[in-house]
Amino acid sequence: MFRVIVLAFVILFYSHSSLSQEKPIQPGDVLKVTVYGNPDLTTQTEVSNTGHLNMPLIGAVEIAGLISSTASEKIEKRLIEQKVLKNPQVIIVVLESKTNTVSVLGQVKAPGKYQLSAGAKTLIDFIAIAGGLNQNASQDITIIKANAKSPVNRITLNMQQIFVDGITGVLTMEDIQLQSGDIIYVPEAPVFYIYGKVNRPGSFRLKREMTVAQAIALGGGISSVGTKRGITIKRKSEDGSFIDIEVNENTLIQANDTLYINESLF
Repeated sequence: MFRVIVLAFVILFYSHSSLSQEKPIQPGDVLKVTVYGNPDLTTQTEVSNTGHLNMPLIGAVEIAGLISSTASEKIEKRLIEQKVLKNPQVIIVVLESKTNTVSVLGQVKAPGKYQLSAGAKTLIDFIAIAGGLNQNASQDITIIKANAKSPVNRITLNMQQIFVDGITGVLTMEDIQLQSGDIIYVPEAPVFYIYGKVNRPGSFRLKREMTVAQAIALGGGISSVGTKRGITIKRKSEDGSFIDIEVNENTLIQANDTLYINESLF
């Protein structure tokens, strides 16, 4: 009787961290396998790509596709067959399910895989769970859908439009509701370069729809010996070569552009 009570307690103890026990175990899942009364056999491990779980003394046991209770019974049977234990009691708890996670990659403070749950379902939820964006993160965030209904499985959202401009309707689009296996990718922010007769030459973060005039302002403005005449941009072409483009103050800057301000002749 005491043994039954202890086993019940163990199950309750781990239930707060486990996923639904009725979901089949998959390769990549992280499991806690407890063998009651035998701490040497208790293990925490990941299911291999072939669907096997490596157990002390009995080796690899194929459990992919089984629910936890069925997998426990299979391990118990193996322990008996190999004469390791006469009456084993095995409990399997899924600590992390590969089939119920969203990956957050790139320029966030804590990249990794995070569980879908009642409290974490949206893009904003997972960015927050990952610690927020790094200082050099792009405002354009890409969601890669694992089970896209259409050939287009990439959706890019601009955070400035959502939070600054108030265009929040995109957050309710069905296509961006996160599901198991989806990936959130935050790239590094694009930059441009400004050289020549400006007060603060160097590289700068490129903002959406930035003009030459705005770029010059970031560079501290044209110096006392510079001129607005003949401003050029060195831009990479499709064939990989660089070309010089004469521009005006309203020309839009592109990623990796090099803006050059000429010296005044007078």
